[in-house]
Amino acid sequence: MAIGRDFRDTLRNVSLKGVSLGLERACRLLVTFAAARVLGEAAFGRFAYVSTATALLAVGSDLGLGVWTTRALARSREDGDRVVRVGLALRGLASFPYGLAVAGAAWLLFRGEERIAVVLLGVAALANAFVDHFGAILRGYERFGDEARLNASRAGFLGAAGFAALMFGRSITALCTGFAVSGLGSLVYGLTILVRLHPLRGRPLRADAQNERALARAALAQSLPVWFAGLVSLLYFKVDTFFVRSFSGNAELGAYAAAFKFFEGSMIVPAVLLAVAFPRLARAHIGDRDAQRLLELRLGLVLLALGLCAGASCFLGAAPLVRLGCGPAFGRAVFSLRVLAFGLPLLYLNFGLTHFLVARDLGQATLWLALMMLVLNVALDLALVPRGSGPGAALATVLSEVALTAGCVLCLTMKRSRAHRLPSTPEEPRRDRRAA
Repeated sequence: MAIGRDFRDTLRNVSLKGVSLGLERACRLLVTFAAARVLGEAAFGRFAYVSTATALLAVGSDLGLGVWTTRALARSREDGDRVVRVGLALRGLASFPYGLAVAGAAWLLFRGEERIAVVLLGVAALANAFVDHFGAILRGYERFGDEARLNASRAGFLGAAGFAALMFGRSITALCTGFAVSGLGSLVYGLTILVRLHPLRGRPLRADAQNERALARAALAQSLPVWFAGLVSLLYFKVDTFFVRSFSGNAELGAYAAAFKFFEGSMIVPAVLLAVAFPRLARAHIGDRDAQRLLELRLGLVLLALGLCAGASCFLGAAPLVRLGCGPAFGRAVFSLRVLAFGLPLLYLNFGLTHFLVARDLGQATLWLALMMLVLNVALDLALVPRGSGPGAALATVLSEVALTAGCVLCLTMKRSRAHRLPSTPEEPRRDRRAA
């Protein structure tokens, strides 16, 4: 009976997460593809370059606190008030240097329309970073219904603002304005959900300042390696954008960015599965290790099978997908998409493997792997992009995913870790830092 109820709950959570996140990602892809049709290859390449730069800056406000919050809430609901309060406070503090970084980059590195776009996308990225953190809180409490409503609202705001901007503005500035408006709208809606549902409402904000400072130190000790690994991973995942633009120009970057949107957009499937499974993986690590290993094995096989299906679909249907999504002007994106299709099975699997490492408190392992992949990817881009342009960058991405799979499997089979406990006294964070 308990097994059946557990299966039904899991199926319900996956369905809620899948439908809502799928709607949000679908709206984002539709707006992006509509932008490609309206802007053309060269202008779309400039938009891809600016959006990549702001995405990298936005990671600086994360500090790994989203993953830490979900993991901490999944392991200890009794400390939920402190976890949420400390996580949001640290997020707020991190937003100030992020704002300065966006302003500095806009002033020093960009000109004209691109400068305005950086500022607008910077606002949108910061708002979405907070919305992502609200979602991490809801996942930690396993309130997947509330998270589904949050994702659905993001889809609605993004679709309405994005298509309206393209309809009336038909420019990079108008498109970025639409992203900024949709991000701020989602932020306001997310705040209403959090204030209405979280037990912090009506309680003193700093009931125990000393313990909260201790928890903040422990949180950063555990989250910063995960954050830096995520930053480096995003950098090696996106660095080809800069190489393609430098060696081949905006038009070639526009074609490659269009192909990469299919590759990146397909990540919704593993994102849904791991969002639902991650709280259970985190709890199993401090409880039933056999159940944890069994769950990891099943998830890994499912992710690999789904990745094979996605890769076959993108390889066989590359031409009609590009024509339908971006229009006939983006024909050069087809070959890049076919090359990227070979990496999709490993991309899906690696999404799970890196989450397994984090659930086992092996955030430092993910950091070292990400650093090695960044070095490898840069070397491959320097070797392949000058002659191969977009397809060369795609091949570099695939080869990097092969290396990442090997590294993750090696770490999972050789490393062991101790589970972290949330500190209840000021002395405990020191023990947590040594364990980390």
